[in-house]
Amino acid sequence: MSEAKPSQTLVLPALRADRAMRVLALNCGSLSLRWDLFDTERLDQRWSGRVDGLGQPRARHRARGPGLEHEAEVSAPDPRTAVDQVLDLLAQAPGPGRGLAGISAVGHRVLFGGDGQTSAEPVTPTLLASLAQAGLDPWRQAERVQALARCLERLPGISQVAVFDSAFFRTLPEEARAYALPRELEARHALRRQGFQGLSHKHAALRAAELLERPLQHLKLVSVHLGHGASACAIDHGRAVDTTMGATPLEGLPGGLRSGDVDPGLVLHLMKAEGLSPERMVTLLEREGGLRGLSGLSPELVAIEAAASAGEARAQQAIQVYCHRVRKAVGAMAAVLDGLDALVFTGGIGEGSSGVRARVCQSLGHLGLVLDEARNREGLPAGSDAASLAHPASRVAVLAVRSDEARMIARETLRALGREAANQELRAQHDQPVYIGVSAHHVHLCQAHVEALFGPGRQLTPKTPLRQPGQFAAEERVNLIGPRGRVDRVRVLGPTRPRTQVEISRTEEFELGIDAPIRDSGDLDGSPGLTLEGRAGTVVLQEGVICAHRHVHMSPQDAVAFGVRDKDVVQVEVQGERPLVFGDVLVRVKPDYLLEMHVDTDEANAAELSTGALGRLIGLQSRPA
Repeated sequence: MSEAKPSQTLVLPALRADRAMRVLALNCGSLSLRWDLFDTERLDQRWSGRVDGLGQPRARHRARGPGLEHEAEVSAPDPRTAVDQVLDLLAQAPGPGRGLAGISAVGHRVLFGGDGQTSAEPVTPTLLASLAQAGLDPWRQAERVQALARCLERLPGISQVAVFDSAFFRTLPEEARAYALPRELEARHALRRQGFQGLSHKHAALRAAELLERPLQHLKLVSVHLGHGASACAIDHGRAVDTTMGATPLEGLPGGLRSGDVDPGLVLHLMKAEGLSPERMVTLLEREGGLRGLSGLSPELVAIEAAASAGEARAQQAIQVYCHRVRKAVGAMAAVLDGLDALVFTGGIGEGSSGVRARVCQSLGHLGLVLDEARNREGLPAGSDAASLAHPASRVAVLAVRSDEARMIARETLRALGREAANQELRAQHDQPVYIGVSAHHVHLCQAHVEALFGPGRQLTPKTPLRQPGQFAAEERVNLIGPRGRVDRVRVLGPTRPRTQVEISRTEEFELGIDAPIRDSGDLDGSPGLTLEGRAGTVVLQEGVICAHRHVHMSPQDAVAFGVRDKDVVQVEVQGERPLVFGDVLVRVKPDYLLEMHVDTDEANAAELSTGALGRLIGLQSRPA
């Protein structure tokens, strides 16, 4: 295991901007409005506050930071008036300084962004109107939209950015998104698993990669956010591939008040047997379940743990049920990943309860996970935002990471504004065409496997040069043999590489009987294997089969002209019989690359594209941290 470096001081994720900026991060919920003000030139200074009791007869506004201590009873019957309370305080308080005029941008946490949305997007009238209609949980979304709209009224001319909590999960594969319901219902009502708490899971993943001193793109992580809401997330090489929350935050793990997963038949039975209306059923599942429902005491784990220690049977059972459900979710997420580098606990319970962490980890030894009991009891050292909790013998890192959704809101806000500036430069290059290449299944071989398949001393025989300099289709072909079937006469491409790599389409996955991950070329760790059959012998691969991430090759000169960088993710518009936009296109920059986008055969067939079609870059979708 790569030993995680325990953090002795609070690590502040970078808030990069091309000029000094003050970013206000707003997170509006059904009961409170939390806010944080960041200064990109003084990252050690931060002003934070929350208005508790939204919609209640009495609310309370607490705030603190350098030069600021505030607590007062206020009126906050709705999110709009809560925003007024925050902005009025910032306008007058001496601590933050510069008043409202000093705010450069406002980032708003929004639950639903819809398919295709990036992690954050500058707010326009069109976007604001669409947000009110997004998702299957309109009352919870409406709170965020009301707060956002009031900020637009109070702060005209100041950049406002919607940061989507569900956007981290836009990479979920189809098998993790779909419900087993009739497809016509799915299409008519947008019945798709969305995922939530994405900002927390993303922060946990970034922090874990930093602690492990390994690129996030090389890691398999399970992140568990345990707090008032709870969810687990499988993160494969930087991409969310599964999560426990679904179309709404109600699916999955129990929270403080939410029931989490309940047999739908049980819901129908209760509605009939108890005469419950849909509205009453929602209240039962959303506000009367979870830890409160299990314990009969409280939604707060601290109170339940105290009662359990005093011998209260329902409190003891509540903790057992809760930890069992979390442990089961961790096992499921690890199974999806087919391996695990680190388990990351975050959220108030995840970072604060040594008892919950210990119970969750108790039956995970089969994954190679061994918790260090002394480290776990110590938890997060004072002044630290993370801790390594794994025993030295553990093959899997165990980390506790303090959740910081506000800083992630500010970070994504700055990245969205920077991306918008880059897009303006990119759109200026819209006349530069991008050549489209259809990439059929193929194999890259290492030299040892060339000789094993075709004979000792054998070198690849060039047949046809490819468009990228120095690359060629070889005369040699191999057969691919999987658990279910085979694909014959697959072309080998040259020159040889350090590791053998097989690139197939989704259709061929079913023919072979394997599930290949979507990966960048060369990113093979933890991918499935198969058997290669050549004229002189066979090779059994333990790993190396992928579906290639769609990508665009370009030279450094091209990258400068477009205003993009290596590893950026862009959108490419393609004209043809069926004009469409490809998203999630990875930029790959090398000095000898010619400008060319590669899509696989399945995608090309669906879009009625052939090699030689032309596209154009129309937008920067995301940029590495």
